[in-house]
Amino acid sequence: MSHRSRHLFALLLAAPLCAQEAGPPAQTPAPPSKGVLLKALQWMQSTDPERRQAAFRSVHLLGREAVPAFQKALRKALEYHERRLADTLRSRNRGGNPYQELVSISEELNKERSRLYPLIMQDWKKDKTRIDSLRDQFGKLEALYQQAARLAAADTSDLDRQIDSAIQALVDIHDQLARFEGQTREEAARISDEERKRNALEESYDGHSYLQAARSLGAMRSEVTRLASANQQNNSRPWANTPQKNFARLISYERTVLGIGPVLLEEKLCAAAAGHSHDMRAMGFFSHASPVSGKRSFTDRARQAGFGGSPHGECIAIAGGTAVSAYRSWYYSDGHRHIMLARGPNVIGIGPAGSHWTLVTGRQ
Repeated sequence: MSHRSRHLFALLLAAPLCAQEAGPPAQTPAPPSKGVLLKALQWMQSTDPERRQAAFRSVHLLGREAVPAFQKALRKALEYHERRLADTLRSRNRGGNPYQELVSISEELNKERSRLYPLIMQDWKKDKTRIDSLRDQFGKLEALYQQAARLAAADTSDLDRQIDSAIQALVDIHDQLARFEGQTREEAARISDEERKRNALEESYDGHSYLQAARSLGAMRSEVTRLASANQQNNSRPWANTPQKNFARLISYERTVLGIGPVLLEEKLCAAAAGHSHDMRAMGFFSHASPVSGKRSFTDRARQAGFGGSPHGECIAIAGGTAVSAYRSWYYSDGHRHIMLARGPNVIGIGPAGSHWTLVTGRQ
């Protein structure tokens, strides 16, 4: 909007006040005319923030007699922009509305995670039937996760622009209402933009629903990004071989589906794990306790390799030559499954030597 337009609108709104000043001194000033209020309301309902601000500034040229009518116009404009937000959130563009769709899926995903994870961490005494059931249930959880991940990957840029436009209008109007309710400039300055936005949204049903949906979408995008970042870092390890990278990708994915986060390959832990696999293969033993001096426990082996974090647990297996066969072997052994899927560790060492596999988990 041009400077001239803003000036003309200011004069239009100020006109009733000027007319009153020309009248008898004892006469009570009249409230603004319906035409002035209608124009102010139209500009308050505009999607153009400059027009809204021009209406807000111009009305303050009027006297106190304008305040009740202006507050009424503000509330009507508030209702208008709340409907704008509702219509935007309920509309169906080509890709649907991930904000709305993801809420119910995220709730179901998190509920299923909370139910299944404690079962996975129980000791089933290596009962294959029970653990087969866990794998079946994990498959259903995985389907929910993949559905949520697809929604999180959707391009919401156009939708976000429409939502942000409606939200900013709500914030602008709430600011004006707060000013007329006595909020000082100093008090307003102490409220952050994020808090103003949250307060404005919490005042409406659709705004509150949007906040919940935005949290769900943000959390899911964070999970997907974290897994992708872990895979990228693990794949870029120049010292790691293909079986190590494959195992890291598999365990990170399953941990992410369960909601406990991926793990990173750690060079010193990998050296400790590989060393133990080689020792078992060369010396013909299969045990967590090594006969090699200074390498009796997995903690000893991690320390000797130079790992500076906290070793958590160790898994050993004589499995096939693939990461999948090693993971499956450990999954069906309760103690090993608990080590692989514990919440605490964030790094792993994986060391295959022929059919011998060793996994060491830790935290840095």
